[in-house]
Amino acid sequence: MWTDNYIGLPFVPDGRDRNGLDCWGLVCLVYKEQLGIDLPLCKGIFVNQSIASLKKAARAYNIGKEAWQKVSTPTPFDVVMLRTGKYIWHVGVIIDTRRMLHILSGINSMVEEYTGMLWKDRVEEYRHYAR
Repeated sequence: MWTDNYIGLPFVPDGRDRNGLDCWGLVCLVYKEQLGIDLPLCKGIFVNQSIASLKKAARAYNIGKEAWQKVSTPTPFDVVMLRTGKYIWHVGVIIDTRRMLHILSGINSMVEEYTGMLWKDRVEEYRHYAR
């Protein structure tokens, strides 16, 4: 499966390559390598776990939003937007009808169920790259 090449990559705030990634960096890497699409890297936004950094990440998801179509039923390579607290600041790449590839601070990239107990109530929306 295509995800095998991405499992276990290390988390690094503001990371944008295989040496270390944050959640948006992982989306950018997957889109570049699997789909040949260069997404905006949005460097310098998620530099740490501070509230200020999380707010910047939440605002950054509105940048270029016109390139993303909101969908009710995600398909592989769509992006799931996840809320933690009152902000949408986490994203994952849809694999199938129940799983996503994502990465979190302190945890290497992994496959996890977005329909499972931990994430199902945090899913805010799904986005399909429409450009």
